[in-house]
Amino acid sequence: MEDVYDLIVLGTGPAGMAAAIYAGRYDLKTLVIGKEVGGMTNLAGEIENYPGFIGSGIDLMKKFEEQAKMFGAKFLNVHIEKLGVSGCRGVGVSEAGASAKEFVVNYGGGKVCGKSVIAALGSEHRKLGIPGESEFLGKGVSYCATCDGNFFRGKTVAVVGGSDSAAKAAIYLASICKKVYVSYRQKKMRAEPINLDRIEGIKNIEIIYNTKPAEILGDKRVTGLRLVDSAGSQLKVVDGSTASDGSQSKIVDGSASPESGERLLKVDGVFVEIGSTPLTQIVEGLGVELEKGYIKVDKEGRTNVAGLFAAGDGTNNPFKQAITAAADGSLAAKAAYNFVKLGK
Repeated sequence: MEDVYDLIVLGTGPAGMAAAIYAGRYDLKTLVIGKEVGGMTNLAGEIENYPGFIGSGIDLMKKFEEQAKMFGAKFLNVHIEKLGVSGCRGVGVSEAGASAKEFVVNYGGGKVCGKSVIAALGSEHRKLGIPGESEFLGKGVSYCATCDGNFFRGKTVAVVGGSDSAAKAAIYLASICKKVYVSYRQKKMRAEPINLDRIEGIKNIEIIYNTKPAEILGDKRVTGLRLVDSAGSQLKVVDGSTASDGSQSKIVDGSASPESGERLLKVDGVFVEIGSTPLTQIVEGLGVELEKGYIKVDKEGRTNVAGLFAAGDGTNNPFKQAITAAADGSLAAKAAYNFVKLGK
């Protein structure tokens, strides 16, 4: 007979960890599953907008973990393979989307069962989907400035994106790099005003508006980035360095080619900061309702599947921040308590 938890939390970012803290305080027998505590918050360098805390994302998540363990949460650091609705105590498997007393989580080497589940799986970095991106991953292409920025100390890099994460990446990189280009497809970045003001005062940051990346160039490592205007003008290739498809293209620092609608940047690295994609695959097999790709929840974190709750960046909550994810997790934990202990 399988050991059954009151609550299984899938994910170890702010939403999952906050859920574990609150679940422990509600005296729910809680298991948290995830490969690494912290999730994408670990990639944040300096966090300034979490009330009462200023420091790195890693340090913040360590505090979350300490509190969760203090209130009795158990941790299983494994890769989640499958979530199903099953009879852990001899009850037959339920149909997808049906109400059930137990869920089963399969992972490499075993399975665990729970009376309720909070899906706090977060999101993953969105890809550009252009030539050279996958070829030069780890060879100049990065999705984390704070993780990889030091490899580009004294060099020239490009940041792609216009969000707050892109602005913060540019600010950090400017402190260690010779030159930072920022390519954004709109005419104005949508970062927080405080970070836009900071960028204005940094001389080695150049923002190139109304452009989007068309190709990352290089040989063994990244050597350049080819931009086009946001309308997608047709490019023409001129003589010079080798592109990822074997063609030749001349790379000149910040050079523009108006007749072809392109700009060729000579850079040593490209940092992609264009948002994220929700990780919902694990729950989709249960018939969970999605909204524009995100798990649809009510204001307390309930999904359309009884006993299954969701919190954090993977939900339809429009504001993706560590503090809102933590709030989501606390609400979902309360809803799970009501479901498991009070039957509502």
